[in-house]
Amino acid sequence: MMFRLAAPLGLLLALGQATALAADAPAPAPAPLKTVERDRIIIAGQPGALDLEQLRQQGVVGVFNLRTDTEMADRAQVPYDEATLAQELGYDYVQEPVGGTDHPFRPEVLAAFKAQLDRSEGKILLHCATGGRAGLLYAAYAVKYLGQQPDEAMRSLESLGGWPLPLERLTGIPLKVERREAEAAPR
Repeated sequence: MMFRLAAPLGLLLALGQATALAADAPAPAPAPLKTVERDRIIIAGQPGALDLEQLRQQGVVGVFNLRTDTEMADRAQVPYDEATLAQELGYDYVQEPVGGTDHPFRPEVLAAFKAQLDRSEGKILLHCATGGRAGLLYAAYAVKYLGQQPDEAMRSLESLGGWPLPLERLTGIPLKVERREAEAAPR
């Protein structure tokens, strides 16, 4: 009977030691930031603090953040103050929230992004939580300012998951999104 009690107790002690050792072990390194680079624009999901330091060394001079204040305040998602760190690192930091019904995509966001690009000579990190919204803003920039066709701009971001569109994925039918000039208003 004593043997039966000692075995579970020994097991619990061993598990306790293993847990203590694991707690002392260094935390695993964060996964590298998944990015797509086009021209002077790096499109990505949420960068970590270390990513911001490393991107500065790679010629990034500005950060254009599409996340909302609510997203940025959630320390489980962003465990540091991005705006403060970006300013400390010398970035030109802009936050233009896009998300939900309160912050839809709007022309002013694209104009603010273009203005940041125009005033910088280095690379700009364009980000949101996962890269989806950032990819769409880049596609709008590529269509409006670089003269790309919409499907060309979107397909260039396929690695971010924004293309092919769900309709194309579900049907297996290739789609072509075309740009059409605005029609004149009826008189």
